[in-house]
Amino acid sequence: MSVIDLTRLPPPSVVETLDYEAILAMLKTDLAARAPDLAPVLALESEPLVKLLEVAAWRELVLRARINDAARAVMLPWATGADLDNLAARYDLERLPGEDDERLRRRVLIGYHALSAAGSAQSWMLRAMSVSTDIRQVDVWADRPGRVKVALLARVEARLADVTPQQAAMGRALFGEHPQAGGGDPLCWRVAQASDAIVTQVGQALLAEDVRPLSVEVDVTAAQALPVAVAATLVHPPGPDGALLAEQARARVERLAQQTSFRVDLTRAQILAALMGDGVRDVVLHAPAQEVPAGEGEIPVITAVEIDTEARRD
Repeated sequence: MSVIDLTRLPPPSVVETLDYEAILAMLKTDLAARAPDLAPVLALESEPLVKLLEVAAWRELVLRARINDAARAVMLPWATGADLDNLAARYDLERLPGEDDERLRRRVLIGYHALSAAGSAQSWMLRAMSVSTDIRQVDVWADRPGRVKVALLARVEARLADVTPQQAAMGRALFGEHPQAGGGDPLCWRVAQASDAIVTQVGQALLAEDVRPLSVEVDVTAAQALPVAVAATLVHPPGPDGALLAEQARARVERLAQQTSFRVDLTRAQILAALMGDGVRDVVLHAPAQEVPAGEGEIPVITAVEIDTEARRD
């Protein structure tokens, strides 16, 4: 089910590095070779001829930048806005309301799987993600011959008063703060459950006649989120501000939490690596006590981070 990681692609050779001074020097060298008697004049910055060359160099720089932009516009990793919309049209995909470039790029990357008549995992993923931008991740597998299981990690808007603290923490870790998190009746994101309308909506989309292969049963459900609480003590030498070290470590753990994905185990080694940083000599990880394995349809979620500090001399 893996697809190419666009961030690992090398910069395209067609996109050149722009250097105004190098272009100007090249123009001066070219002119001096054609008219050697002008060489002394070209060394004087105040000469009108030099000013003309500077204008020409700048216009050439602008032209080269325009060529760079045109090259990027037809390459998926770098296309944005309307250029990306036109790339998506190759696969009969349209930008969903409110969909940002990064999410549309992910759909375009697996877009050719929509042409599959055999129902590849990527094809199911694409169809599901094309229903709503509230669907953040999709896991697909076959639990038995003839049946496809589709698990959705989707967000649902809810009143903060109607959800449990753990549900609110889980939604915040996976989807960030709701735009209306403040105010008299704050809202939040929570992880969609199997009974939510968005799961039913995806199920209807995947059961359409032009999507589901004949004789294939499709079962759409919600992701099973595995809440994880992190508790640790940072050991540092006397001198550094322990509160600052704890704040920095918390930010690193939260970034790790944002990278969570289906079927990717959360290991103690990952958490320890996130907690370690400049000024930290050692980390005592109290929780989780063991690795958090993630199977089909499961996704670990760090919902709580508690960090203490201890100054200790060698």
